[in-house]
Amino acid sequence: MNKSINRNKSKNTIICNHQIRADKLRVIDAERNALGIMSKKEALTLAKSQDLDLVLVVEKAEPPVAKIIELSKYKYEQQKNEKEMAKKARAARVDTKEVKFKPNIGEHDLLIKLKHAQEFLDNGAKVKITIQMRGRENANRDEVFKQFKNAIETHLVNFKYDSHLTLNGNRIIGVLFKDG
Repeated sequence: MNKSINRNKSKNTIICNHQIRADKLRVIDAERNALGIMSKKEALTLAKSQDLDLVLVVEKAEPPVAKIIELSKYKYEQQKNEKEMAKKARAARVDTKEVKFKPNIGEHDLLIKLKHAQEFLDNGAKVKITIQMRGRENANRDEVFKQFKNAIETHLVNFKYDSHLTLNGNRIIGVLFKDG
């Protein structure tokens, strides 16, 4: 199979100098001062006179916008902006932590797990509570449901339900998040 790959249209391709196809360009300098609309030839001679490059910044504008700047500096600024955007995206992401329980859990173990859930909530993460029941434990679902709902509401503070505790087959599942 012969697959042709168009490498010129990738996101990271920077169109500069003679690669620019538009005849008329809106030109700006490195400090973002508008130099006006001019022909490609005029813009190229202006860029060469300053020992800089003509880089196409906004291709879809009418007329396209080109910037007179050193190509390596422009690439560096682009990479810096991408890293900053990725950093902001990571900071905005909300993690979801899961805490699993069994119905016959000891009181101390229950308190330890609820303490971990509280720490997750305090750190800004959502907490998924899962209570797994097996075999004969399913016979007492309603009691287990009431027991865990009561334990969560008495031992955890500053939380709201993203989704309330619900019976789902042989599991009880709920999601909590920090209130405030």
